[in-house]
Amino acid sequence: MFDKGFPKGFLWGSSTNAQQFEGAWNEDGRGLSIADVRKIPGMPADSNFEGFKTASDYYHHFKEDIAYYGEMGFKIYRFSMSWSRIFPNGNDKEPNEKGLAFYDAMITELEKYNIQPVVTLYAYDMPLGLLKQYNGWMSRQCAVDYLRYVQTVVERFKGRVKYWVPFNEQNCLCTDAEYITGYKPKNKRELFQIEHNFNLAYAKATVLVHKIDPEAKIGGNLAGACAYPYTCNPCDVEAADRFNYSFGYAFADVFIRRKYSPLYLKPFEESDLSDIILNGDMDMIANAEPDFLSLTYYMSSAMKSIKDNEAYSAETTKLANPYCKQTEWGWNIDPYGFKHLLMDFYHRYQVPILVLENGIGHRDKLEKDGSINDDYRIEYLKSHIQRMKEAIEEGVDIIGYLTWSATDLYSTREGFEKRYGFVYVDKNDDLKRYPKKSFYWYKKVIATNGEDLGND
Repeated sequence: MFDKGFPKGFLWGSSTNAQQFEGAWNEDGRGLSIADVRKIPGMPADSNFEGFKTASDYYHHFKEDIAYYGEMGFKIYRFSMSWSRIFPNGNDKEPNEKGLAFYDAMITELEKYNIQPVVTLYAYDMPLGLLKQYNGWMSRQCAVDYLRYVQTVVERFKGRVKYWVPFNEQNCLCTDAEYITGYKPKNKRELFQIEHNFNLAYAKATVLVHKIDPEAKIGGNLAGACAYPYTCNPCDVEAADRFNYSFGYAFADVFIRRKYSPLYLKPFEESDLSDIILNGDMDMIANAEPDFLSLTYYMSSAMKSIKDNEAYSAETTKLANPYCKQTEWGWNIDPYGFKHLLMDFYHRYQVPILVLENGIGHRDKLEKDGSINDDYRIEYLKSHIQRMKEAIEEGVDIIGYLTWSATDLYSTREGFEKRYGFVYVDKNDDLKRYPKKSFYWYKKVIATNGEDLGND
């Protein structure tokens, strides 16, 4: 008989990423990353923010922000480290001590509130120097330089960081490689070359973390793939299957089964990969034993076949599901999709799951009295937490739940128009912070270990 509710010691918290949150792009020795020079078509103009360069200026507000997280009662907080803050050019002879000191001070502040850090080591912010030197992840040398960065930070924070994640949403490489790496692959062969170098770096990082700190836990991260067929037409069913297989299971097979499955290699079957997969590469991937699988989830997809012979296309992933509400940005709001994802991946792979991101983007309004009434966010999170609870009660082993995001940050393509946080950042008033209504709601959720999800 299964216990009811969330297990004792369940880890509640929230997430951010350096490129979207830290700011201080040119301070204390930090080098340029691809995020600092990124140009995104359609990004709304913002006279008070220059993209990711300023973001939420967490670099100068981290004590204030972490105090809010302590007040909410976070058990864990996920952030990413900026590689170019540690190695300004990506492969400098010595690390930048001021960059390490920032993360040292930040972790110390988290420890003050008994918040465990969860660290993602790379989240879409390749040091620009490596892109210029050898096209970044197109080169195997990038994995070598990445591993040196990983070794530096894991040795520095040994015993203080229990959970490590090598890459953010690694499976998005197959649809968004240019954004993630700064380099646009010219063909499928180049895409595989990039993915293979990531996979080698993931595997080597997993082995390295376990070697340096045997008490630490590490696992790969996937953007949640939960696709339904738009109709019961077998062509639509095939489209959904193809998406789930190629975007989800294929990458999880690399993490958990530690091999390239036919699902993974099928898109590249017409490419000669003999000089990309070298002797010993697959042994290295096979040696990487993860402790968990981390998943992000925002929406489900309703998939239509475009042509009889083309059952999957990235353009079909944001079709409106007539049975779900959508956000302003066309994302299907589907709490059951979250449960489906958790059940699907856990029962397929039988490894503990850490939910790394889950949330809703919205245009929040700051009232004259300083309040932000984001009931829509409370409803979204409440319904998803309820479904997660069902999954746990039905046997899914979930380590913890991290929302996106802890504080408002610079959304990847919509800037500050699209907000996710529990704490509002006022871009028109010196980045002043304001707790939202959801702040106090989530505080109650954590205090009751998920038992009180009310909205009073």
